[in-house]
Amino acid sequence: MARPCAEAVPLPAGDGITGYALPVGPGHTVVFPDPDTSALDLAAGLGRLLAAPAVGTYVFDSDVLVMLVHEDGVLRLDHGSCPAYFDKPETDENGNPPVPVDDFGFPAPVGVDPDAFLPLAAGPVDRAALESVLRGIPLDPEDGEDGRHVFADVQHYDVMACLGLHAPRLTTGFHCLAGGDLPYGTAAEDLVVLGGAVRPTRVG
Repeated sequence: MARPCAEAVPLPAGDGITGYALPVGPGHTVVFPDPDTSALDLAAGLGRLLAAPAVGTYVFDSDVLVMLVHEDGVLRLDHGSCPAYFDKPETDENGNPPVPVDDFGFPAPVGVDPDAFLPLAAGPVDRAALESVLRGIPLDPEDGEDGRHVFADVQHYDVMACLGLHAPRLTTGFHCLAGGDLPYGTAAEDLVVLGGAVRPTRVG
Protein backbone atom coordinates (compact mmCIF):
# COMPACT_ATOMS: atom_id res chain seq x y z
CA MET A 1 0.00 0.00 0.00
CA ALA A 2 1.12 3.55 -0.60
CA ARG A 3 1.62 4.41 3.06
CA PRO A 4 4.72 4.17 5.29
CA CYS A 5 5.05 1.42 7.87
CA ALA A 6 4.40 3.83 10.73
CA GLU A 7 0.88 4.44 9.38
CA ALA A 8 0.14 1.00 7.96
CA VAL A 9 1.38 -1.39 10.64
CA PRO A 10 -0.88 -0.41 13.57
CA LEU A 11 -4.01 -1.39 11.64
CA PRO A 12 -3.35 -5.10 10.99
CA ALA A 13 -1.63 -5.39 14.35
CA GLY A 14 -4.70 -3.92 16.04
CA ASP A 15 -6.95 -6.36 14.20
CA GLY A 16 -4.99 -9.33 15.47
CA ILE A 17 -3.37 -10.13 12.11
CA THR A 18 -0.34 -12.39 12.40
CA GLY A 19 2.44 -11.92 9.87
CA TYR A 20 5.10 -9.44 8.83
CA ALA A 21 5.42 -5.95 7.38
CA LEU A 22 8.27 -4.37 5.44
CA PRO A 23 8.97 -1.02 3.82
CA VAL A 24 9.14 -1.42 0.04
CA GLY A 25 9.44 2.19 -1.05
CA PRO A 26 9.85 5.72 0.33
CA GLY A 27 6.26 5.70 1.55
CA HIS A 28 5.17 2.15 0.78
CA THR A 29 4.55 -0.93 2.92
CA VAL A 30 3.91 -4.58 2.20
CA VAL A 31 2.10 -6.82 4.68
CA PHE A 32 2.61 -10.58 4.44
CA PRO A 33 -0.22 -12.09 6.49
CA ASP A 34 -0.26 -15.64 7.80
CA PRO A 35 -1.61 -18.23 5.32
CA ASP A 36 -5.05 -18.22 6.99
CA THR A 37 -5.55 -14.55 6.04
CA SER A 38 -6.29 -13.58 2.45
CA ALA A 39 -3.80 -10.99 1.19
CA LEU A 40 -6.33 -10.01 -1.47
CA ASP A 41 -8.98 -9.20 1.15
CA LEU A 42 -6.49 -7.57 3.52
CA ALA A 43 -5.35 -5.10 0.86
CA ALA A 44 -8.90 -3.88 0.33
CA GLY A 45 -9.49 -3.42 4.05
CA LEU A 46 -6.24 -1.60 4.72
CA GLY A 47 -6.69 0.60 1.67
CA ARG A 48 -10.14 1.62 2.90
CA LEU A 49 -8.98 2.35 6.46
CA LEU A 50 -5.94 4.31 5.30
CA ALA A 51 -7.71 5.98 2.35
CA ALA A 52 -4.73 4.82 0.31
CA PRO A 53 -3.99 2.98 -2.93
CA ALA A 54 -3.33 -0.71 -2.27
CA VAL A 55 -2.83 -3.88 -4.26
CA GLY A 56 -3.44 -7.44 -3.12
CA THR A 57 -1.34 -10.02 -4.93
CA TYR A 58 -1.61 -13.78 -5.32
CA VAL A 59 0.79 -16.01 -7.26
CA PHE A 60 -0.36 -19.60 -7.81
CA ASP A 61 2.29 -22.26 -8.50
CA SER A 62 4.39 -19.75 -10.48
CA ASP A 63 1.71 -20.09 -13.19
CA VAL A 64 -0.83 -17.37 -12.49
CA LEU A 65 -0.53 -13.80 -11.19
CA VAL A 66 -3.62 -12.12 -9.73
CA MET A 67 -3.49 -8.48 -8.65
CA LEU A 68 -6.46 -6.58 -7.23
CA VAL A 69 -5.84 -2.83 -7.26
CA HIS A 70 -7.89 -0.72 -4.82
CA GLU A 71 -8.34 2.99 -4.27
CA ASP A 72 -9.65 3.85 -0.81
CA GLY A 73 -10.83 0.25 -0.49
CA VAL A 74 -12.78 0.32 -3.77
CA LEU A 75 -11.72 -2.20 -6.40
CA ARG A 76 -10.38 -0.38 -9.44
CA LEU A 77 -8.75 -3.21 -11.37
CA ASP A 78 -8.73 -7.00 -11.36
CA HIS A 79 -5.65 -8.22 -13.22
CA GLY A 80 -5.29 -11.88 -14.11
CA SER A 81 -2.34 -13.16 -16.12
CA CYS A 82 -4.23 -16.28 -17.24
CA PRO A 83 -7.94 -15.72 -16.65
CA ALA A 84 -9.11 -19.20 -17.66
CA TYR A 85 -6.48 -21.07 -15.64
CA PHE A 86 -8.91 -22.23 -12.96
CA ASP A 87 -11.76 -22.97 -15.36
CA LYS A 88 -12.80 -26.56 -15.89
CA PRO A 89 -11.87 -27.64 -19.43
CA GLU A 90 -14.67 -28.32 -21.88
CA THR A 91 -15.47 -32.03 -22.19
CA ASP A 92 -17.61 -34.25 -24.40
CA GLU A 93 -20.37 -36.60 -23.22
CA ASN A 94 -17.73 -39.12 -22.12
CA GLY A 95 -15.87 -36.61 -19.98
CA ASN A 96 -12.97 -36.32 -22.42
CA PRO A 97 -11.64 -33.01 -23.74
CA PRO A 98 -12.64 -32.48 -27.38
CA VAL A 99 -9.00 -31.71 -28.13
CA PRO A 100 -5.86 -32.65 -26.18
CA VAL A 101 -5.40 -30.48 -23.10
CA ASP A 102 -1.97 -29.38 -24.30
CA ASP A 103 -3.60 -27.87 -27.36
CA PHE A 104 -5.60 -25.33 -25.34
CA GLY A 105 -4.23 -21.85 -25.93
CA PHE A 106 -3.61 -19.39 -23.12
CA PRO A 107 -6.03 -16.43 -23.19
CA ALA A 108 -4.80 -12.86 -23.12
CA PRO A 109 -4.36 -11.33 -19.65
CA VAL A 110 -7.26 -9.30 -18.27
CA GLY A 111 -7.02 -6.05 -16.34
CA VAL A 112 -4.25 -4.58 -18.49
CA ASP A 113 -4.49 -0.95 -17.38
CA PRO A 114 -1.19 0.61 -16.32
CA ASP A 115 -2.93 3.80 -15.17
CA ALA A 116 -4.61 1.89 -12.34
CA PHE A 117 -1.18 1.08 -10.89
CA LEU A 118 0.27 4.60 -11.09
CA PRO A 119 -0.98 5.75 -7.65
CA LEU A 120 1.09 2.90 -6.17
CA ALA A 121 4.33 4.00 -7.84
CA ALA A 122 7.34 5.26 -5.90
CA GLY A 123 8.42 7.55 -8.73
CA PRO A 124 8.11 8.16 -12.46
CA VAL A 125 6.83 5.15 -14.41
CA ASP A 126 7.55 4.04 -17.95
CA ARG A 127 3.89 3.49 -18.79
CA ALA A 128 4.59 1.61 -22.02
CA ALA A 129 6.94 -0.79 -20.24
CA LEU A 130 4.40 -1.41 -17.48
CA GLU A 131 1.63 -2.09 -19.98
CA SER A 132 3.90 -4.51 -21.83
CA VAL A 133 4.65 -6.40 -18.61
CA LEU A 134 0.95 -6.56 -17.75
CA ARG A 135 0.42 -8.17 -21.15
CA GLY A 136 2.93 -10.86 -20.19
CA ILE A 137 6.00 -9.57 -22.01
CA PRO A 138 9.12 -9.67 -19.79
CA LEU A 139 11.39 -6.67 -19.30
CA ASP A 140 14.35 -8.94 -20.00
CA PRO A 141 13.79 -11.23 -23.02
CA GLU A 142 15.99 -13.80 -21.28
CA ASP A 143 13.25 -14.18 -18.64
CA GLY A 144 10.71 -15.34 -21.19
CA GLU A 145 9.99 -17.88 -23.87
CA ASP A 146 8.57 -16.94 -27.27
CA GLY A 147 8.34 -13.38 -25.98
CA ARG A 148 6.14 -14.25 -22.99
CA HIS A 149 6.69 -14.64 -19.26
CA VAL A 150 7.22 -18.27 -18.30
CA PHE A 151 6.82 -17.77 -14.56
CA ALA A 152 4.24 -15.58 -12.84
CA ASP A 153 6.82 -14.75 -10.15
CA VAL A 154 8.95 -13.01 -12.77
CA GLN A 155 5.98 -11.08 -14.09
CA HIS A 156 5.21 -9.97 -10.52
CA TYR A 157 8.83 -8.86 -10.12
CA ASP A 158 8.69 -6.89 -13.38
CA VAL A 159 5.47 -5.09 -12.38
CA MET A 160 6.92 -4.05 -9.02
CA ALA A 161 10.19 -2.97 -10.67
CA CYS A 162 8.25 -0.81 -13.14
CA LEU A 163 6.58 0.90 -10.17
CA GLY A 164 9.96 1.66 -8.59
CA LEU A 165 9.25 -0.54 -5.57
CA HIS A 166 11.52 -3.03 -3.80
CA ALA A 167 10.81 -5.95 -6.14
CA PRO A 168 13.01 -8.56 -4.36
CA ARG A 169 11.19 -8.05 -1.06
CA LEU A 170 7.78 -8.00 -2.68
CA THR A 171 8.30 -11.13 -4.74
CA THR A 172 10.32 -13.34 -2.38
CA GLY A 173 8.99 -12.14 0.96
CA PHE A 174 6.12 -14.53 1.52
CA HIS A 175 8.07 -17.65 0.53
CA CYS A 176 11.17 -16.68 2.51
CA LEU A 177 9.29 -15.71 5.66
CA ALA A 178 7.20 -18.88 5.55
CA GLY A 179 10.45 -20.84 5.61
CA GLY A 180 11.91 -18.84 8.49
CA ASP A 181 14.22 -16.71 6.33
CA LEU A 182 14.52 -12.98 5.80
CA PRO A 183 13.52 -11.91 2.29
CA TYR A 184 16.30 -11.05 -0.16
CA GLY A 185 17.77 -7.61 0.44
CA THR A 186 16.28 -7.36 3.94
CA ALA A 187 18.04 -6.63 7.21
CA ALA A 188 16.55 -7.94 10.44
CA GLU A 189 15.85 -4.43 11.71
CA ASP A 190 13.72 -3.66 8.63
CA LEU A 191 11.17 -6.34 9.48
CA VAL A 192 8.10 -5.58 11.59
CA VAL A 193 6.58 -8.65 13.27
CA LEU A 194 2.79 -8.70 13.65
CA GLY A 195 0.94 -10.70 16.28
CA GLY A 196 2.61 -13.92 17.38
CA ALA A 197 4.69 -14.47 14.24
CA VAL A 198 8.18 -15.83 14.82
CA ARG A 199 11.00 -13.43 13.91
CA PRO A 200 13.25 -15.05 11.28
CA THR A 201 17.00 -14.70 11.57
CA ARG A 202 18.37 -16.48 8.50
CA VAL A 203 18.99 -14.64 5.27
CA GLY A 204 17.04 -16.13 2.35
